[in-house]
Amino acid sequence: MYREILTIIGGFILPFTILQVWGRLVNRWKVAGGFLSAFLIVGPIWLMNHGMTFSLIHQTGGAFVDMGLATGVGIFVYGLLGGKSFQKSLYLLSAALRGGLIAGILLYLVSK
Repeated sequence: MYREILTIIGGFILPFTILQVWGRLVNRWKVAGGFLSAFLIVGPIWLMNHGMTFSLIHQTGGAFVDMGLATGVGIFVYGLLGGKSFQKSLYLLSAALRGGLIAGILLYLVSK
């Protein structure tokens, strides 16, 4: 049971941190803030979720798709609960899915 709870916590941490920090860094430092956010948020949270000996997310498959999915779903739900229309929230979810798809393809090509 503890693995399931840790997986939920691990899936919550990334979208929560993105929603709290990313926009502020981008507003302050523009494009450099976006790269800084990617470096300071996604990297350490990936290590916490997957890269440690006792990681938060218990991964059973060969592909690490859960952080992208957690981010997309988290931002989708945040938009719905924040008063955005379903269509606007769906647009945010589709943008997250397109970004994840592009990143996955690029990582596959780089890893060959």
